[in-house]
Amino acid sequence: MKLPLLAASLSALVLVSACSGGAHPRATATHGATGVSTTPAPEQTPTSPDRLPNPVQSSLPVGSKTLYTGSGHGSGGVTLPASAGKASSITARWTCAGPSKFNIVTSGKPLASSQCGNGIAVFTAEIPHAKMHELTWKFSAPDSVIWRIVVTQPPGN
Repeated sequence: MKLPLLAASLSALVLVSACSGGAHPRATATHGATGVSTTPAPEQTPTSPDRLPNPVQSSLPVGSKTLYTGSGHGSGGVTLPASAGKASSITARWTCAGPSKFNIVTSGKPLASSQCGNGIAVFTAEIPHAKMHELTWKFSAPDSVIWRIVVTQPPGN
């Protein structure tokens, strides 16, 4: 008669293992009153520019000059210093979040553009001197788009 006791003990062991979270790490626990889930929460799209990642992911080359750092939503712009007009190139690094594009435009001509999405991507555009028709840049995006941008001048320019 020890066999039914052994079977009952094994059944209880299996039940305890299944409810203790010993299942696959991505499994969802559905027992108990807490509704605990071990599934990681999806990344949420940032809702303000200060929640976006820093567009300068790595350190800039020694001697680089930061010309502009800014953030906002929708349209914006900047007038770069006169030294930018003499540089062989200017680098723009930005990140944005929203359902549309972020555009950098000068004199009505596009300099760079990206689709925004969830705000985890960082975009880089090196803008050669020949494309800089004026030092006033406009940032064009719908109000639903948030952004952060850093504009730098390489060393020796």
